[in-house]
Amino acid sequence: MNGMILAAAGTAAILIVGEWLWQKRILKGEFARKFVHILTATFAAFWPLFISRTNIALLSVIFIIALIVVKELKIFNSIRSIKRVTFGEIWYAVGISACALLFKDNTIYAIAVLHMALADGFAAVVGVGLAKKAKNFYFHKSRKSLAGTATFILISFSLNISYWLYFSHFSLSNSAIYLSPFLYSIICAGILGGVEVISPKGSDNVIIPLLAGVLLWFPTMLVAGTLFF
Repeated sequence: MNGMILAAAGTAAILIVGEWLWQKRILKGEFARKFVHILTATFAAFWPLFISRTNIALLSVIFIIALIVVKELKIFNSIRSIKRVTFGEIWYAVGISACALLFKDNTIYAIAVLHMALADGFAAVVGVGLAKKAKNFYFHKSRKSLAGTATFILISFSLNISYWLYFSHFSLSNSAIYLSPFLYSIICAGILGGVEVISPKGSDNVIIPLLAGVLLWFPTMLVAGTLFF
């Protein structure tokens, strides 16, 4: 129970700070949303250290209900201040819940969620911040940018290579598949960057973390022949 209170209180504090920054016009629009997005998802990446997976899923359901209330009451402008249609906030909570229930390894869970927090979050910040210099393009009416995609791939590579070099109990280079950690991290980052581009209406908030976790687990499955995450 204490863990759930800490997780809920920390998330609420981030939302309140984000709203204060929006009210003071320090952050606007997409920047306000991504401030909340990045900090809350980064915080959520470490929830398994003090809260059970079942309670993480429960908190995610509560978060979805809270989002619906927020939209109906038209409060917390920092997370609803953009005009385009998006279901990103709902997918965001679903992504955290799904990762918590699927990935039993804390590090895989953390890196999966950090893809949503950092790679996806800063890709949007860079794309919006550079405006036309970001080289915008459209895919199925969704605006993307070359600079944002490059940012996503760079951060994704950093997360993947960090896992293989410092946290994984499984060695790619010394296993039967003889794969370079750097090469595999580049492949994964490229795949995830491509999927982020084609994911519609905020669904990348659930697709990206789940795919990131599966790609971390995949080499182990090839060698060990186990479907256990």
